[in-house]
Parts: sequence; structure tokens; C-alpha cells
Amino acid sequence: MDLSVIIVSYNVRYFLDLCLSSVRKAAEGINCEIFVVDNNSTDGSCLMVSTGYPEVKLIANTDNKGFAAANNQAIKQASGKYLLLLNPDTFIGEDTLRKCITFMDSHADAGATGVMMINGRGKFLPESKRGLPDPATAFYRISGLTYLFPRSARFNRYYLGNLDKTEIHSVDIISGAFMFLRREAVHKTGLPDESFFMYGEDIDYSYRILKEGYKNYYYPGVKILHFKGESTKKENIDFVVNFYKAMLIFVRKHFNDGNFKRISFAIHIAVFFRAGLSVMHRFLDKIFKLLLTGFTSVLHPLKGHERTVRTVIVSDTEGYGKVKEILISAGIPSETLRISTVRNDPDKNIAGTIYNLNEILKGNRIGQVIFTSGRMNASGIIDSINSISDRKVTIRIASAGEKFIISSGSVTKKRTQSI
Repeated sequence: MDLSVIIVSYNVRYFLDLCLSSVRKAAEGINCEIFVVDNNSTDGSCLMVSTGYPEVKLIANTDNKGFAAANNQAIKQASGKYLLLLNPDTFIGEDTLRKCITFMDSHADAGATGVMMINGRGKFLPESKRGLPDPATAFYRISGLTYLFPRSARFNRYYLGNLDKTEIHSVDIISGAFMFLRREAVHKTGLPDESFFMYGEDIDYSYRILKEGYKNYYYPGVKILHFKGESTKKENIDFVVNFYKAMLIFVRKHFNDGNFKRISFAIHIAVFFRAGLSVMHRFLDKIFKLLLTGFTSVLHPLKGHERTVRTVIVSDTEGYGKVKEILISAGIPSETLRISTVRNDPDKNIAGTIYNLNEILKGNRIGQVIFTSGRMNASGIIDSINSISDRKVTIRIASAGEKFIISSGSVTKKRTQSI
């Protein structure tokens, strides 16, 4: 067996569906097994996997065991030369797995490899490459200094802001959203630490791989979409607290040299500082939204008024029609235009093709772009999303067969469609 793909899922049925669809295509021609470990979801995830992806080895837990423990269940059963720990809210290209196998084959010193990740708006995710969160680095990260000095080798050591994101680098930490592992490195390192329930297990495991004499690589030759990368924002108090807890576990485990109380105090101060910023940000955001709502009500005094969104649908004719049906059924007012997925489309009613997408968005006041995953390559979708990351548009992806439309944090489906 060349590769074992392991996905831990919890109540993200639609993200998981889109992810598995992309993994299935990427696994073609590879001796590969796919595991889904479900942590007691209540949204029909298990039924979707068992009926829609019968080749997947499903482990259905009756309780939420946490991320590390669930991964360990599949790792113990996996037989691949390489293992990929993959988040369910990712979307990968057709050549992703093959390229990573080739990279690992050519880098015998690699224990783990991570790739370039972009979020649902096409923006580069800095957690694609990270430094070791020693006490000082963790303090800079939690306090917010990392964001104030994004290119600093010192203050942004956590995200290695001084390293070119387009070049291969040996790094300290690989993201758990996409962690491509060498089996022999896993054997030497042992299983991920189950004391990390939600955050920090990838940091701990990456560091343990380094301590076994392997290297961790950031490989930008592969680009993937990670939807939820933008949902855990720095102003989210829950994230700050959970990240803090994970950092304390990590520091206590690896840097407990007798100064743990002092380090813990410094991290506490950073957390309180960030929490204060979070409260202030939420307050100002709420005030801004109230003012904006009042201003909008003056401009549009009619109750129930909904602004029509000019929407570009990247698809062939059939897919275009099906996506329009979803929008209409869901009650989303949209003025739609079709962009073809091929260069020489004879249809005279199209707004253009995928090859001049940027120009179309620039000149047509487009508010939303929907890509149809069943009508074009996943790699092409990911590259296109990345290419329009500077446009202020909502980016969404329709599933194969146009069963639903997904974006970061939202799913749209026909109202008559059951969950």
C-alpha cells in the first residue's frame, strides 16, 4: 500500500462530502486506502460516507474522542508507506497525492511534509509553515505581536513570516490540516499525543518528529483549499483560550526547565491582552453593523428588501442550470452569468471563459463566484480562487452533481432536499 489517507470528521457532512470527492479523484492510479473517523456526528455524515463512498473505511465512534485520539484509531489500522492526516474541510487537486509521494520519495530525510494552503477567499494561510512555539514565540503569537510585525523573523517566528511562501523550506511545524507522514517516522515517533483534544497536537507531533532526526518540509509545489482556515480568527475568545491551553500543555511537556510558573504567567498576561482586544473588536463590530443597518434602511425603506447579487457561475450549460435551481429554491436573489470552463465555447450567451475571469470580475460588478466541482478540475478551481483573492467577491463551490453549494461556514441546498 502506497498511501493511507486519514480524515477525522465531526458534524461537517457537506465539507466532508466535497473533500472525499476531491480525494477520490486524487487517489486514482495510486494504491491508496481512505479512512474516515467520525467522532459521533449527528448530521448524517456516516450515512453519507457509507452510501456515497463505499470504498472508504469508516470508523464510527459513539463519542467525541478528540482529534488526536481519532487519528490514532486509523493510524493503528493503516498500512500505507505514507500517511496523510487531512482535515474534512479541505479540497485538494487531482495531482496532490502523487506530487507529495514523489516529493517524499526524493527527500529521504523528510519525516513530514506540509503544502501551501489557501482559505475560502483565496488568501494564503500562514499556518502552512510555522516555527517552533517556544515560550517567547508563543507569547508573541498570543499577544498579537505576530500580526503587528508579519515579516519579522523575531516577532513572527510562529508563522515564519521572513521565509518566501513560494519556495521549499525545512520548517519546524507542519499543519495538522494536511500532514503527509512517512510511516517509518511514525513508527519511531509514536502516535500523536491524545492529551491535545482540539489544538496543538500537530505542533507537538511535528516537534517530536524533529527530535527523532527527521526534517519537516514546507512544499509549495502543491496548493490546497482549506475552508475553515479563516473561521478561527484572532478575535475569537474561544480560540485564544483553547490555543492557550494547548500551548501550556506543549510548554509543560517540552520546555519545563523549572521556570514553568514564570512562563505560564507570561502566557496568561498575553491571553488577557488578546481577550481584551477581542471584546473591543466585537463591540466595535456590533456598533458598525448597527450603523450600517440603519444607513441601509434609509436607502431601502421597504421591509424585506434583499439586494440582488450578480453571480458568476463557472460551468457548462447543464451545471449552470442546476446551480441556478439551487439559488432559486433557496430564495437567494441572484442575477447570474455563465463563464465557460473551456477556451473555445461556441455559446454566444456566456460572459466569457475561466481564462479571463479576472477581467470579467473587474468590469461587471460581480458579488459572487460559484465554481462547479463536477464540471472542472479541482486544481483549476483552487488556482482560479487563488488568482482572484484580491477581488471583493464571495467565493463558493458547487458539489459534483450540484447537490449543494458550499463556502467557508455556509452551505446552500434546495429547500426540498433533506439533510
